[in-house]
Amino acid sequence: MNIVLLKNRSDDAPIIVQQKQIMKYAHHHDLKIDTTEIENSDSTLELEERKEFKGFLRSLSKNDHIIIFDLSTFSNNVEELVKVFECLLTRSISIHIADANACIHVDSKPLVLLDLLVKQREFNKKLDKEKAQGRPKGRMSKSKFDAYRPQVIELLENRTSISEIAKILHVSRTSLKDYVNSRGLKELVKAKATLLQSSRKQPLALTKTQTAKECSLITQIIDQPEGSHHEL
Repeated sequence: MNIVLLKNRSDDAPIIVQQKQIMKYAHHHDLKIDTTEIENSDSTLELEERKEFKGFLRSLSKNDHIIIFDLSTFSNNVEELVKVFECLLTRSISIHIADANACIHVDSKPLVLLDLLVKQREFNKKLDKEKAQGRPKGRMSKSKFDAYRPQVIELLENRTSISEIAKILHVSRTSLKDYVNSRGLKELVKAKATLLQSSRKQPLALTKTQTAKECSLITQIIDQPEGSHHEL
């Protein structure tokens, strides 16, 4: 299965930028997009603290393909990125990085991944320098609506109005609207629909078998069947 992972972020790569680059990459490489997922956790946290992202990793099946805009979709920390790649590659999951026009898979030369990680480290140093000079990047604060996010996204996909969603959740319409706007959830839903409609090629032939080899991030629930869901 070919899965796009979008990251809701507040830097120079908003959803529309991610969407356009991923569509361009998928078209160029004849990849059909089977599903699109949305990742909203704080990528500066350690992976052990990002329960939703770990759940996404567990839901993947052997030989799946993940398409991301850049490495920051996974994490901003190089050491954490190494853990993610170890987790994915041990299950023969390929990672397509659209912004770098690169694909990392089990047969990739180590230098290819090393080069990407070095560039990420340099990018991190640049960000640290900007913060030291008083130009910090914005970061989304936690909200009580985060617990409802999957349900809100699903309802938006079904074209349910903000007013109706507020009634369903028994929350303030104004507060919910502010949350949806601040998180760019409507843009995420629109991007997801556009990405799924944009690809006309046939998907790669993939196997859906359980693999015995698991990474340390997901060993605690190794008995859960792979590929059962891709919800965040």
